Amino acid sequence: MLEKNSAAPSENRRQNTKLRTLFDTAYAMIEPFFDPDQGWGGHSLEHLAFRVLRENFSELSGEEVHTIVVAAHRVYIERNPGRSEHLRRPAELRPPHL
Repeated sequence: MLEKNSAAPSENRRQNTKLRTLFDTAYAMIEPFFDPDQGWGGHSLEHLAFRVLRENFSELSGEEVHTIVVAAHRVYIERNPGRSEHLRRPAELRPPHL
């Protein structure tokens, strides 16, 4: 009987050190776009988060920008449960065509 190698690397999407390092700075830049008081005509400005990150972190791929926006979206909802009903759920976020 063969045993599984317990030292085999596990795939954990949260181990992207590049994105983890940038996250706090990126979150500070885009957090206002999730705030209902910063919206326009009752709509959030979360779509602008993609543009701001692309402009400030040009070395990131579109997929990496999307990952940061979705993570920031989740963090905002967790930190502001009473101020996030206007937001789409993170799974509904799609990167805009830039």
